[in-house]
Amino acid sequence: MKQITIFGNVTKNAELRSTQQAQKVCGFTVAVNDRRTKEAYFFEVAYWGKPGEAVAQYITKGSSVAVSGELSTREYNGKTYMQINANNVTLGGGRRSEGAAPPAKSLGDLDDEIPF
Repeated sequence: MKQITIFGNVTKNAELRSTQQAQKVCGFTVAVNDRRTKEAYFFEVAYWGKPGEAVAQYITKGSSVAVSGELSTREYNGKTYMQINANNVTLGGGRRSEGAAPPAKSLGDLDDEIPF
């Protein structure tokens, strides 16, 4: 088993799908830039079950994510596609799309809201 951890940007909004057996899977693609070669690598990510359902609405185009999981590759029309069956997805900062939740308040902003 090949384990990998990547950090990159989501290329389009996540899609939440169901299999014929009613299992939920959150699918999205992450682009990772290599600073040395100035190349970008693209990873297709599948995040299964309730964890995938929970984060699907927050994985939007341009947002940063860290993904850990099992790496596999497949060949199609002479191209190699890298796929990750995710064990863990951590949301990072990044661009916010229209209608997304506002950023969390800092501790300094909360002082005025404490009733005592």
